[in-house]
Amino acid sequence: MNKKPTIKTIAALAGVSHVAVSRALRGCSDISLETTEKIRQIAKDIGYMPNAFARSLSSKRSDIIGMIVPALGKDTAYDDVFNAISASAAEKGLSVLLGSCSRDVELEKIFCQRMCENRVGALIVSPISSDISHIKEICRNIVPLIFIGGKVDTEEENCITFDYRHSAKLVVDYLHELGHSDIALFLYYPNNRTITQKLEGYQQAMKGQGLIPKIYWEGYSLDTFKAGQLLTEQLIAKNELPTAIWCASDLMAMGTIEALRKHNIRIPEDVSVIGHDNLFFSDISSFSLTTLSMPKVEIGKKAVDMAISIMSGEENSNEPKMEHKAVFNAELITRGSTGKVKY
Repeated sequence: MNKKPTIKTIAALAGVSHVAVSRALRGCSDISLETTEKIRQIAKDIGYMPNAFARSLSSKRSDIIGMIVPALGKDTAYDDVFNAISASAAEKGLSVLLGSCSRDVELEKIFCQRMCENRVGALIVSPISSDISHIKEICRNIVPLIFIGGKVDTEEENCITFDYRHSAKLVVDYLHELGHSDIALFLYYPNNRTITQKLEGYQQAMKGQGLIPKIYWEGYSLDTFKAGQLLTEQLIAKNELPTAIWCASDLMAMGTIEALRKHNIRIPEDVSVIGHDNLFFSDISSFSLTTLSMPKVEIGKKAVDMAISIMSGEENSNEPKMEHKAVFNAELITRGSTGKVKY
């Protein structure tokens, strides 16, 4: 079996020292452009692959960003955010080490420990809950943290947060413009910061329009589809169905639509339905769900830029420590599940 080409292989072919090869491949200015181009061409021709781990050991800088998410799958928004972070990291010469903890706090702790053991340059965490004390305790003074998502307090040192109060205002104002005054909010447990913001934003927006809030709770984040079904069935049974429903997630909205169709209640002619997250199935013609969408690509790019800035700051420890913060708002995507109220 042929041995993999190394820096010494390139050095022999180029007639220079292995140190010169290393510096040329890293783009150091003390190596002439002509020599650099020659070395890079040889490396390409012989199929040389840099050893990122060895490079990180010699430079004492990790080329890996860690990320921990509550869950993965097409029924979550985390897939799109991770893909955006992964793509942005790759463009900047970095890799991403991912942990998906199935909404299990013990597994979340284990992944935090593993990320610390691997000494990732920075760790992006979308936490399971608003309680992040265990994450901070495990990673303190080992790996810099960047928290991302609506469950995170904006007071955190490094964070990317979402303004779900803004989402609520978009929904209520839009439905009110369509003539709706009987607008309900469907929520599920646990009552974390994401849910609290949606609730508070909805109450404030309804009050601003002179409307009476109608808030219903059912189920948990593990099965929001069923929660939407149950709440809708309950309101139908009590003959208290509103003309419009905003659901805390797209899956909850799908459950709501399923229950309405079961009872031959037309959407949007009889009831308008709105979700949140803009998951892949929202645009399927059989659902055509009006929903809210976060700018996932921009969020991913911002998270990577933050990580790079923090990692650079760790190298230059003499410089003053900076806080890195960003807040993102959702965009309302109107589709066929909403329409003017029927008088």
